[in-house]
Amino acid sequence: MYPDAPRAGFARRLSAIIYDVLILCAIIMLAAGLAMLLVQCLVWSSLVSLQGYADIAEYLNSGWRRWVYFSYFLAVILGFYIYFWCKAGQTLGMRAWRMLLVTAEGTPLSFWQALSRALLSLFGLGNFWLWLRWGKGLALQDQLTKTQMIVLSKEQSKALNLHKTAR
Repeated sequence: MYPDAPRAGFARRLSAIIYDVLILCAIIMLAAGLAMLLVQCLVWSSLVSLQGYADIAEYLNSGWRRWVYFSYFLAVILGFYIYFWCKAGQTLGMRAWRMLLVTAEGTPLSFWQALSRALLSLFGLGNFWLWLRWGKGLALQDQLTKTQMIVLSKEQSKALNLHKTAR
């Protein structure tokens, strides 16, 4: 599919991560708002009481709810990456930097590959593996999940994006 495409280096990957983090901030704010709206609806229906708590945020961040709330945000973040990696092979940041994530054979990732890759990336720290294995172009998560992040030429990127919008 892309046999001669070079692999993405650290700087390009970092640039895409920064781009994606900005998008994730907006998504997390939306997710937090939805969680607070849910709690407020439960308060209005008298299923939950905020007595003893200053506000909904304190309620959500106390006791066992703290871990549920944290897990919810973790699921939102993982969902972002899994969705984009499985559907398009690239997040919005990767698209901006003309990168594509594929298996070693050049095919799209499965759900389990995308989930494994997201967890094994250690919140982006796996990319430092590029420096330890200089010249290979594979981050830790790439090696462990048999995936690769390739750099597309402008023509390949344009053709891929035209193909996606035509579907």
